[in-house]
Amino acid sequence: MSNTERIAKNTLVLYVRMVIVLLITLYTSRILLKALGVDDYGLYSVVGGVVGLLTFFNGTMSKATQRFINVSMVKGDDCLHTIFSNSVTIHILIAVAFLILAETLGLWYLNTQVEIPVERAFAANIVYQASVISFAISIVTIPYNAAVIAYERMSFMAIVSIIDAVLKLGIAFILLVLSNDRLILYGILLLAITVVNFILYSIYCKKKFPVLAFKISYDSKTFNELLGYIGWSFIGQMAIVGCNQGNILLVNKFHALAANAAMTFGNQISNALNNLTSNFQTAFNPQITKSYSEGDFKYLSSMVYTTSKISFCILYVAAIPIMFNIDWVLSIWLDSVPSLTNTFAVLFIINGIINAISSPFHFAVLSSGNIRNYQIVTALVFLSDIPLTYYLFTQGLPATTVMEVKIGVITTMFFVRVYFASRIVSTIRFGKVCLEILLPMAFTIIVTASTLFLMNDYSITTHHRFISTLLVEVINVIMLWFILLKKSERNVLLSAIKVKNACVSR
Repeated sequence: MSNTERIAKNTLVLYVRMVIVLLITLYTSRILLKALGVDDYGLYSVVGGVVGLLTFFNGTMSKATQRFINVSMVKGDDCLHTIFSNSVTIHILIAVAFLILAETLGLWYLNTQVEIPVERAFAANIVYQASVISFAISIVTIPYNAAVIAYERMSFMAIVSIIDAVLKLGIAFILLVLSNDRLILYGILLLAITVVNFILYSIYCKKKFPVLAFKISYDSKTFNELLGYIGWSFIGQMAIVGCNQGNILLVNKFHALAANAAMTFGNQISNALNNLTSNFQTAFNPQITKSYSEGDFKYLSSMVYTTSKISFCILYVAAIPIMFNIDWVLSIWLDSVPSLTNTFAVLFIINGIINAISSPFHFAVLSSGNIRNYQIVTALVFLSDIPLTYYLFTQGLPATTVMEVKIGVITTMFFVRVYFASRIVSTIRFGKVCLEILLPMAFTIIVTASTLFLMNDYSITTHHRFISTLLVEVINVIMLWFILLKKSERNVLLSAIKVKNACVSR
C-alpha cells in the first residue's frame, strides 16, 4: 500500500469515527444541559473543565512519544522497547508532579479565588478531585495512545472513541433519572470513563505490540533525550492548557456562570468542526515524522503544505453554513440557548480555522527533535493571552473579548510556527507559504464574505438563507479546488474518495 493510499484509508476510518462521535456528543450535551441546568453546567466548565482539555492535551503530548517511536522503528526491537518504557516512566513522573501541584496551589486557588456559590462549594471540590485524578491518569495513557498512532492503527482509536462517546451518553441519561447531586455524580462517572480508556489502550498495546511491553527500566541516554523532548513539549502544551483554563476562570471572575456555559457550548461546536481536520492531520503525522528521520525534506515540505491547505478546505467549507446559520443551528441543538453562545461559537470557529492551517508547521518542528527554543517562544505567546484579557475585562469589555484576544494570539502563532519550521526544514519558505497558502485563502475568504454580505439583506427566511448558503458553498468549492489546491493535492482527496467507494462496494 502506498503512502497516499495508507493516509486515505486512515483518514476515512478517522472520519467515520468523527461522524459517530460528533452525533453522540452533540446529543449528550443537550441531555446534560437539561440534567444539570445552566448554572451547574457553567460551574463544571470552571471547576472540572480540565477534563474537557484532556483530548487536546493527549493529542499534542502524544506526538512527542510518537516521534521517537517512529524514528526508532528502523533501529530494532531493543531500541523500541527502551524508548517506550522510558517514556511511560517519564509520564508517570509528570502525573505525580501534576498531582502535587493540583493538590496544593490548585486547591488553594479553587477555594479562595474562584467565584462559586456557597451552597455548591462541596460539590465543586468533589468534581475538582475527580477531574485532577482523571487528568493524571490521562497523562499516563499518552505513551500508549502515541504507540497506536505511530503504528497507524486508526481503527482501534476509532473504536475506543466511540465507546467513550457512548459511555458519556449513558452518563447523561443516568443523570436524568437520579435525584442525587448530579454534578458530583457526573464528575465521578467521567473519572470512571478515563480509567476504562487507560485499560483499553494498555491491554491493546500489550497484545498487539509485545515489543512495547512496559518494564521499569532506566537508560540514561534515552531517558535524558526523552525527558528533554517531552519536558519541553509539556511546557509548551501546559502553557496552552493554562491559557484555556485561565480564560475560563477570567470569564467566571468578571461575568456570570451563564457566560461560562455559553463559552463551553461555543467551544463544543468548534471542537466538532476541528475534528474534521484533526482526524486528517493525525493520518498525516506519522508520514511527516518518518520523512524527517529519512532526510526526505522535499517530501516533508510538500506534506506540510498539502496538510495545511486541505485542512483549510475541509474546515472552511464545513464552517461557512454553520456560521451563517448559527442561531438556527443552536435552536435545533439546545432547548435553551445561553446568551452570547452564538458569538462565542463563531469566534471559536475562526480561531480553529487559523490553528488548523498552522498546525502542520508545528508538526514539522516537532519531528526534528530540536524544540527547546520553539516551545519557550510558543509558551510566552500563548500565555500573553491571560494578562491582556484580564486588563480588557477590568475596562468593562464583554465576555466575548476573551475570544477576540485568543484569535490575535493564534494568528501570531501561525507566523511563529512557519518561522521555526523554515529554519529547521530548508524547503519550507515563508514566501512560498504566502504565495501558495495565505493569498489563495485570503482571496477565497474575501469573495465569501462579500457574497454573504450582499445576500444578508435578502436572506430573511430560513428558505432564503438555505439557498444563499448553498450558493456560497458552490463558490467556495470551485475556488478552493482550482485556486488553492495543486493537482497533486487534489489527488490526495480523490484517493480518499476512491478508498471510500472501495469500502462501500465490499
